[in-house]
Amino acid sequence: MSDWVTDYYADVDALRLEPFVARHAEDAEVIFGNQPPTRGIAAIHDAFEGFWAMIGGMRHEVHHRWDENDGRTAVLEVTTHYTTKGGAHVPLPCVSILDRDDEYKVTSLRIHIDLAPLFAAMQEESEQAAAPVA
Repeated sequence: MSDWVTDYYADVDALRLEPFVARHAEDAEVIFGNQPPTRGIAAIHDAFEGFWAMIGGMRHEVHHRWDENDGRTAVLEVTTHYTTKGGAHVPLPCVSILDRDDEYKVTSLRIHIDLAPLFAAMQEESEQAAAPVA
């Protein structure tokens, strides 16, 4: 069997929404940064669809991974390399904690990240695009 965490992040990094969402249990909960919890597969779909539509891409560079609870919990320390729609590269440190059930469906995802630098880069691109051409 392939590694569930590696497969999960392959879908994330490719922005494959439907396969990514299908990796979650129906009652899964996602906490992303300082946002309120997102509960249920439909809400997870909508939240990630909206966020992924705002960015140009992403890639996770894993620095450390710890597996706990007989492999049912994974803790990852990563650098998430975001690309904005305008092409800016914004690397951000992140720690994520994933829990899964016996069917390898993610029941809980907690993403500890500060997205302020990404949003600042996106805002700067927006302002540059709106600036009058001299």
